[in-house]
Amino acid sequence: MEREDYIPRYEYERLESEYRRLRRKYEETEAYKEDLEKLVSKSRSPPLDCGFVVEKLDEGAIVNLNGALKALPYGTLTDEEIEDLREGKYVFIGRIPDKNNPSGFTIGITRVYDRMVDLEVGEVEELRKDSEGWIGEISTGKGRGRIYKRLREEDKAKLKEGMKVGLLPGTFDILKTYKTKEFTRYEITKNPGVSFNDIGGLKEVKQELINSIILPMLNPDDYARYGERSRRILMYGPPGCGKTMCAKALASALPNCEFVKVGAGELFSMWLGESERNVRMVFKAANDKLEEGENDYGVIFFDEIDALAQERGMYTGSSGAPERVTGQLLDILDGFYSLHPHLTVIGATNRLHLIDSAFRARFDKIIEVPKADKETAYSIASIYVKKVPLDRHVIEEAGGEEEARKALVRGIVEYMFEDKYVETEIGRIKRGNTVTGRFIAQIFNYAKDKALEERTLLMLKRGRIKDAGMRKMWDEEGMADILDAKSKMEELQKQYKRIEDIGVSMRHLKEGFDKFVERRAEEMIASGYETMPEEDTGMHF
Repeated sequence: MEREDYIPRYEYERLESEYRRLRRKYEETEAYKEDLEKLVSKSRSPPLDCGFVVEKLDEGAIVNLNGALKALPYGTLTDEEIEDLREGKYVFIGRIPDKNNPSGFTIGITRVYDRMVDLEVGEVEELRKDSEGWIGEISTGKGRGRIYKRLREEDKAKLKEGMKVGLLPGTFDILKTYKTKEFTRYEITKNPGVSFNDIGGLKEVKQELINSIILPMLNPDDYARYGERSRRILMYGPPGCGKTMCAKALASALPNCEFVKVGAGELFSMWLGESERNVRMVFKAANDKLEEGENDYGVIFFDEIDALAQERGMYTGSSGAPERVTGQLLDILDGFYSLHPHLTVIGATNRLHLIDSAFRARFDKIIEVPKADKETAYSIASIYVKKVPLDRHVIEEAGGEEEARKALVRGIVEYMFEDKYVETEIGRIKRGNTVTGRFIAQIFNYAKDKALEERTLLMLKRGRIKDAGMRKMWDEEGMADILDAKSKMEELQKQYKRIEDIGVSMRHLKEGFDKFVERRAEEMIASGYETMPEEDTGMHF
């Protein structure tokens, strides 16, 4: 019988102890494995919620969850995702392992969503400073009216009154700023391209504008010492007599001057308070450009200003917007000299009697722009006749081109001011009373168009139009029949050897006057030209 191996007792006890230790390790590992499987299963489950980031922190972010702000850790986000994370970005919220409890879990950011929250649009109404810093008064709409936002220095540096801003919902943090476009509805030009030399007659009106605006620019010391210049001017007179052209000529004469033309329809709004704000922004934007050096001079021109500042109390059943606009204009003009000294405001109206009396009194000068008389009409026609081609027969009869132009001017002016009446369905008016600068321009433009039409027809007759596509279109559309061109071409062929000989003649000018005079007479009668009440204009110097 073989002898069995002998195991000492102490070795037996050591092996038993090691066995029990390994057994405990195994049980702990199985428990850890079970907990880990639970955590992995929970981490793979759908996110609990979705919110957007309000502020980034070092270890996590402030997230807006259904209107409530929560501080949440970044969780499973990578360093790159954390670096690219921005305020307003949507993130998914889910269960993540808890660092303080290996067997537990907590709530954190699990994934970044590729969407940004919609910003609320606001508008900076006013910026003011107190002992603690800057405050922005921002209108937000949606029935909340305005909020007063405490501004950080970086926010203040990029904000201006009237600027549109994008606000983060809930906290109203300013994430976006948009350059204001207050003048997009208005006619804004640098150097409108109209000279005083382009305006016939109106010598006294030109003198008043030069005395009021130009001379103080040339001699600022004396004018500042002995009295402020007239920078608030109201011009009145019948339609088409040159009020707008005079304002544009003034703006063109001033160096680096911005001309802003504003009409009533561009200011009035259906929203309460919006019309008054529009008025304020017109002046503020023009003044800011002067203060910042973008422009050297500025002219704000209100066309048909009677529609903006009508006598208060006339329309008791209205929304009150016209009266509020009138009040806003009164306030601005009353404090006008606190604005930049190179800013000028000019109003124009056809109906001075409709303007609020207190509003009229705010202007430094009220200038009448009279209807064109015979002498003025001659001056205006002399300007426009230089811009049209002359007929060869007219030049031959007058004995030269310069004499021909003078003859056309004399002839059409005498024709317009004949001692006759224009009869219309709504009344009668003397021919001379229909004449304005705009009407004379319309007559000369009509004559020029007719002369160029005849030139083109003769070119077609003689085969001088080389564009085959245009000739084909002319024939296929039957345009010759529409213009009754056949007989005209034959007559022109007989009268003119050269196409360049065709130009404006007295026939064209008279034809233009006769074509438009009746409509012009109706406009004058309908505007109340002969029934306008006599009253004190309030002119003062």
